[in-house]
Amino acid sequence: MKKLFLLFLLSNMMLNSQTNEQDKVQSAVEIFFDGFHKKDSILIKSVVHKSFSLNSASLRNNQSTLSNFNGDQFIKAVVTRSDDPDWKEILTSFEIKIDGILSNAWVGYEFWLGDKMSHCGVNSISLIKEADSWKIFNISDSRRKDCKKFSDEK
Repeated sequence: MKKLFLLFLLSNMMLNSQTNEQDKVQSAVEIFFDGFHKKDSILIKSVVHKSFSLNSASLRNNQSTLSNFNGDQFIKAVVTRSDDPDWKEILTSFEIKIDGILSNAWVGYEFWLGDKMSHCGVNSISLIKEADSWKIFNISDSRRKDCKKFSDEK
């Protein structure tokens, strides 16, 4: 009976630890997008790794295309963009996996320009744990036009 209780206690502690780490990963992602919306390079850089990069996959003329950006290019484009139209990326879902110091957040999103939905897709966000914080080292996103508004699905 003591062994069973000890096993239950240890598994519960491991589950809570995993959930705590998942919360930290989600927090890093949310801080990134908060900085994205505010055009705040300091906030963005607080949660990205020095080798941060971005990739975008889309379908154009029935051909798969992949665009690549280094982190500095991406951050510069974000902070120097025009205020009109407003950019808004609504995060619609989170699925987080962790293996030691490596994590992936699979995050559904809608991207809006002003009051018009531009596209939707998934951000596959790769993070590495440094000390006690998670740093984003890559975001690969899909971009689709055949979107159903998340608010319509509720």
